[in-house]
Amino acid sequence: MSKHALIFGSTGLIGTQLLHELANGAVLSPSTPMPARSAESGRAGDAGDDPSPDSGRTPAGEEGDAPAGLFDVVTLVNRRPHPDQALIARHPNISERLFDFKDWSALSDLFTPHTRVFIALGTTRKKTPDEAQYQHIDRDLPIAIAKSAHAGGCASLQVVSAIGADAASRVFYNRTKGEMEEGVKQAFPSGPVLFYQPGLLLGPRAENRTGERTGEWIFAMADPFLRGSTSKYRSVHARDVARAMIFAASREVPSAIVHYDTMRSWSKALDG
Repeated sequence: MSKHALIFGSTGLIGTQLLHELANGAVLSPSTPMPARSAESGRAGDAGDDPSPDSGRTPAGEEGDAPAGLFDVVTLVNRRPHPDQALIARHPNISERLFDFKDWSALSDLFTPHTRVFIALGTTRKKTPDEAQYQHIDRDLPIAIAKSAHAGGCASLQVVSAIGADAASRVFYNRTKGEMEEGVKQAFPSGPVLFYQPGLLLGPRAENRTGERTGEWIFAMADPFLRGSTSKYRSVHARDVARAMIFAASREVPSAIVHYDTMRSWSKALDG
């Protein structure tokens, strides 16, 4: 069966890396035969059950599965045209659908059983100071996507969250991410859903963020001391997060909360 990657948030830091990774080798040409598909993993379980709980191991049974080029179609869903139209034009298997994020029935043809959904939506308090609007983007939209994905019978969800996500937290950011995770799990009970909880994200950003540059310097010094149970707080490059998401979606990895060690492991295993 062919596989369709549906990406929400392709203009953000992780979404951009997702697009580039898919464009640079994880998409098959229309004439290329599909590799043998790995066995289905079954219905989604508790998203807290990490199949490789930050041990650096590849999920059991996945070693030696088909290589990364398992997506023959990629669709970007954006509110405005993607800034890199030249990249899209160079890849006939990559297309864009403009959407106002209101009438979800307009995307019903994209939510199908062979679709793997990637959700990398998010904003910042600087861009979106209004708390209600912030929660709409970071919490409500991913839940709405999950509902449509469930209704269409989509195969899996790969969702960017954040370290410290907790629906009971007193911290607004952590609480919003936690509520998003709970809502997505409830909205998508039919298949695997994986939440990626990176610490500080590294990588090229379109905007200048002085605070995050300072944070990168601090974490560069602190990261070597974060080991064992604290390694999940390490800074991680957005490319590793994106590659881990592609790995999990292409191998049918079961539901999980994914932290630093596993992201790095899956990123490295993507080419294996």
